Parts: sequence; structure tokens; C-alpha cells
Amino acid sequence: MNNLEKSAAVGNPAKFIKEIITVRKAGINDIETIMPIFDHARKKMRESGNTTQWINGYPTKEIITTDIKKGDCYVIESGKGIIGVFTFIVGDEPNYSEIIGEWPDNNPYGTIHRIASAPGAKGIADTALDFCKKAGVNIRIDTHSDNTPMLGWIGKRGFIYCGIIHVEDGTPRKAFQLNV
Repeated sequence: MNNLEKSAAVGNPAKFIKEIITVRKAGINDIETIMPIFDHARKKMRESGNTTQWINGYPTKEIITTDIKKGDCYVIESGKGIIGVFTFIVGDEPNYSEIIGEWPDNNPYGTIHRIASAPGAKGIADTALDFCKKAGVNIRIDTHSDNTPMLGWIGKRGFIYCGIIHVEDGTPRKAFQLNV
């Protein structure tokens, strides 16, 4: 067996090279790629039984444009292009000022909102969380009680349940904090 045959016999080492993933602030030019990702996320929510979160086209193009202009919207990219999107806001979240329950502390925090992945993309939430941890502040997140996939992810990542908050439209969300 020659060296080439030996290499083929043990497998292709290129298969073991991890794909390079980057996170960057979204730009206005990304909006046409981002919005279909949210469409896909809404579809996946409905398929998992979550029929009442992200309704009526939420998040709208206007909301995402505002997030981008404020510098709070981020995209996750691979060699395939944009494969995920999320908003990360460091500072007080108005919806978190009243909670039925209790936050563990009043230390500075950032909030992850509007996280979504493109069809076939994996690990988007973990990539976003790893990025957000680098801000050096506690991380808060909320989700709808019917969002079983997100609740499962939150539960496996060390977040602690803090109580119920209400979003702008008055609907309740389960709220969590991760101490960093």
C-alpha cells in the first residue's frame, strides 16, 4: 500500500477541519438575508407547537433595522454566508424592570433577543452565547412558555429561572439569567 492509499484508508483529514464561524455586527445591507432567517424560525416555532410567539411578522424589518442602526444586531457567518442572527443589548432591558419572581442580582447584564438560525444551521445559539459571554456581564434571556426547543437549550446552558416578565404587547415570557 502506498502513502496515498494509506491516507485514504484512515480517512480524509479535511473532514476533521472545523468550519470557521465568525460573528460580526450586522449592516443594513444584510437585511435581505436576515429576514428570511426569521421567516424560517417562525416556521420552526409553528412546527414545534409554538403558535403564539413571533406572530404578525415579528420581528419586523423595522425592528431589525433599528437593532442594526443601534449596533445591537449581529450575524453569524460561515463559508456558506449568514447562517444566524441575534440581538445583544448590554444595559437595562425595560421589559425586565418588573418581574414576577426575582433577579438574582442587580449587576450589569446584557440581553439576548431575536435569535434565529438559517435552514440546516447548527450551533447558532451556542455561538451567540459564547460571543455574548465575552462582554463580561451577566446574560439574561426570555422566551415563550411554548418555545420548547429554546427552553431546553436554556436549561442545558446554566441559566437559572428567575420568573415571568411581560413584553411590549403584554404577553408573558419566562425569564432567565446566566451569571458570567
